[in-house]
Amino acid sequence: MKRIALSVIFVAYVLLAALYALFTPKWQTPDEPAHFNYVRHIAETGTLPVLQRGDYDQAYLEQIKAAKFPPPMPIDSIRYESYQPPLYYLAATPVYLVARGFGMDTTVIALRLFSVALGVIVLLVAFRIVREIFPDDDWLALATVGLMATVPQHLAVSASISNDLAAELVLVLILWLAVKRAKNTLPNRRFVILGGILFGAALLTKTTPYAPGALLLIAAEIARVHVTKIRFTLYVLRTLFHVFVLAVLFAAPMFIRNALTYGITDPLGLARHDAIVTGQPTTAEMIALYGFPHIAFDFFAVTFKSFWAQFGWMGVLVNDRIYVALFLLCAVALLGFAFYALHILRHRELLTDAQHWCIGLLLLLLVAAIADYIGYNFKFLQFQGRYLFPALIAVTFFLVIGLRELIAREYQRVVFALLYGAMLVLDLACLFLFIVPQLKS
Repeated sequence: MKRIALSVIFVAYVLLAALYALFTPKWQTPDEPAHFNYVRHIAETGTLPVLQRGDYDQAYLEQIKAAKFPPPMPIDSIRYESYQPPLYYLAATPVYLVARGFGMDTTVIALRLFSVALGVIVLLVAFRIVREIFPDDDWLALATVGLMATVPQHLAVSASISNDLAAELVLVLILWLAVKRAKNTLPNRRFVILGGILFGAALLTKTTPYAPGALLLIAAEIARVHVTKIRFTLYVLRTLFHVFVLAVLFAAPMFIRNALTYGITDPLGLARHDAIVTGQPTTAEMIALYGFPHIAFDFFAVTFKSFWAQFGWMGVLVNDRIYVALFLLCAVALLGFAFYALHILRHRELLTDAQHWCIGLLLLLLVAAIADYIGYNFKFLQFQGRYLFPALIAVTFFLVIGLRELIAREYQRVVFALLYGAMLVLDLACLFLFIVPQLKS
């Protein structure tokens, strides 16, 4: 039964994501032209692109978005993602090379389907993580992954040309490693090698996994010390030191290349990026214009909507009743999780020490992702819930735990099956009732 349910979830995800990849109009996901141009540059020149002045033109970007990316308006000059770490783009280059002979439309779809393939691996690893924490609770893992697979906005991102899914993948792999280490089922040598490779891959993929990935590895080692009751010695610190040294060595060519390209003080190209993207609204400017209460309200409202369903370049919203229903679902789930947390804290013996620490790792991932999101918005006004997707497994896990806490055991499977069915209907409605009609040129 578990295998059938898991197969249904994965087949449904692949079909839905493929529909989003096929029917979402070209370039109508955030930053997709810039990500595409990065891959195209590598494929056509054999070199990494360099972010330069003129790669971001706010006025032209607004014009081409408003015109819905018509063929007479080229996307060639939209190159503001050229500073990004290169791993995703290098991995996507063979897909581009195979598909380019079939035309632009086919190439775009092929690159979108590459992201879908990464999403499949994310879901598989997420299932393994929850099973690792609760080995006797298959339905918790299924419900968590089922909800992950049907968040409409996540489907839209999964079916776009973007390094977001690659970053999400390396982060869930680090989380899986951290959970195993916290349970003391991973020997030191393997932890050092795998931790170094995975965190090195994170360094080479996107900046969003940097802080959460590092914190997870450190927390996993602390958790292992407490679970095994060993002393926190210099040996533990040396293990972590080896992990991060290996990761830095793994990513060293990128840092050296960037330092030579953008300057010794800018090994990630972030300063160059901030200097190039002039015209992009900053949070300070918006607060000065509208006031802090207005911006604070927008932060929570827009973040919530865009986490679940706000498509295109943030211009396509769904019916307000859908947002209200999703808000009520989240509110009920959070209430249920509060009851669960209180119950577990009062009766700690219901979970093993390792399970307590592993749930703590999920909470740490969520807090780190939120902190990173808030920190980014101190600079640029980017109220986009997709920036929380690196912690999507934590969000869905806590929501499922909360909902399950409020449902009688004999009705749980039926209720979650109905919820899953409702989410599938919502996914199709978002694509064919909102995205396609509003974004088709």
